[in-house]
Amino acid sequence: MRKWVVLAVVVLAVAAIWPVVVGTQVEGTVAETHEAQLGEVYLRHEMLEYERGYLAASGRSRLILEDADGRFEIPLVHAVRHGLLGARGDSFVDLDTLAAPEDSLLAHLLRSLDLQVHSRSGIGGGVTTRIAFDDLRMDLMSVPEVAEHAATVGGPLWLDLAAGQGRFAWSSEQILVSLDLPETRLSDDSFSWEAREARYATVFEADADGVFGRLPDYEGGLAAAVIELREGEATRLHLERPRLDAFQHTNNDHMDSRLRLQVDHARVDDGAGDALTLTALDLQAAILRWDRPSMLQFLAELEAVDARGIEGEQRNALIGSAMIDALGGMIEHQPAIQLRASLNDEPPRQVALDAELGLHGTQQSLTTRPLETLRLDSDLRLGLEWVAEFDAAYPDIDLDAQLHALAADGWVRRDAEAGYWHGTLAMADGRVRINDVDRTAMLLALLFAFSGGMF
Repeated sequence: MRKWVVLAVVVLAVAAIWPVVVGTQVEGTVAETHEAQLGEVYLRHEMLEYERGYLAASGRSRLILEDADGRFEIPLVHAVRHGLLGARGDSFVDLDTLAAPEDSLLAHLLRSLDLQVHSRSGIGGGVTTRIAFDDLRMDLMSVPEVAEHAATVGGPLWLDLAAGQGRFAWSSEQILVSLDLPETRLSDDSFSWEAREARYATVFEADADGVFGRLPDYEGGLAAAVIELREGEATRLHLERPRLDAFQHTNNDHMDSRLRLQVDHARVDDGAGDALTLTALDLQAAILRWDRPSMLQFLAELEAVDARGIEGEQRNALIGSAMIDALGGMIEHQPAIQLRASLNDEPPRQVALDAELGLHGTQQSLTTRPLETLRLDSDLRLGLEWVAEFDAAYPDIDLDAQLHALAADGWVRRDAEAGYWHGTLAMADGRVRINDVDRTAMLLALLFAFSGGMF
C-alpha cells in the first residue's frame, strides 16, 4: 500500500511541476533569436518581451524582412498555452506599431487581411506556424505604392483572394515556407488574370555550421492547376498545370542549381485569328559543379565595388577581374551551364534543344588561352510535322526549303525514319565542329567578314 502512495505522490509532483518544465523549455525555444540570409533577403525574428506563467505565457516580438528595396518590421503579439508535449499559441499583428510605410502594399495587405496565426513548439524545439486568412477583395489603386507604377490603369485594379493558408516552420536544420491560394484574381475593366489552386513551397537547409548562408541549399516549387489571362470575353492565354521547380545543392563545395518550368498544355491567342497551341512544354536551366567559396568571394567583391561607389571603366575593370578570379577558382571542377528545352513528346512534332557550355583546363590556361578552355555540346531536333505546320502558318518563310538548302551543305541532317531534322554543334580545344565536320576556318572567315575590320 505504501508503494502505491509513494507512486501517487511522485506522479502528482511530476504533474505539478510539468507545466513549469514545459514553460521553461518553450521559453528557451521561442525567446531565441532566429536569423537567416536567404539569397538576397535577410530574415530575423526576435522576442522583445516574454512573461511566463504557470500554465500560459505572453509576449511581443518582431519579424524583420530586409532586402535591396528596403526594410520592414512586423510587430507580433503572442498568447501561449503550455501543454503536455509542448506549447500552442495564437498571434496577431500589432497594427498600432506596424513599422511598414503607410503607402506600401505590405502595410495595406496586413491591415486588410484577417490573419489567424496559430503556432506550436514541441519539447524537442523548433516552431511551426500556420497562417489562415479569409476572402479578400481590395482595390490596389488605393495603395499609393501600386498607383505610382500603374498610373495607366485609370480605374480600379481589383485583387481578389479566396480564403487560403500558409505555413512557416523554423528549426536549427531547416526553414519551411509554404502558401496555398485556392483562387487568385487580378482584374480591371478590360482584362483579368486568374490562377486557380496555386501552391508555393520551399525548404531551406542549414549548412554544415548550422547557418543559413548567402547561397543556401534549398528545394522549392510553384504550381497551379490553371492560369488564364482574359481580355473582355476572350481568353488570350490559357495554361494547364504550369509548375516551376528549383533546387540548389552543395557537396564538397561543389554547387549545383537547377530551374525547371513545365506546362502540360498552353494556348496563346493574339486576337487576330491566330492561336498557338503547345503541349508538354519543358524548359530547364542549370549550373553544375560551381565552386561555392569562389562564388561567395565574387559576390563579396561586387558588394565592395557598390559600397565604394566606383563607376565607369574602373567599375567594369574590377568586375571583370573578379569574374576571372572566380572562374579561375572553379575551372578545375569543370563548371558548366546547361540548357534543355523541349516541346511536344512525339518526335515528328517535337522541338528539342540540349546544350551544355562549360570550362575545362587550369587557371593558367584560362588566362593565357581562354578559347581553348571552352567546351560546348549541343543537339537540336525539329520534327518534320512541326516544320510543315510552321510553313502552313507562315508560307512566306518556307522553312522546309531553307532546311533542305542547309542540309545540302552539311549544316543539318534529315532523318525521315525518326521524323525530324537534326543538327549538332560542338566546341573543344578552340575547334568548332558542326555535325562532326570541322567548321572552324569557315566560321573564322565569316567572323572576319562581318567584323567590319574590327580585327
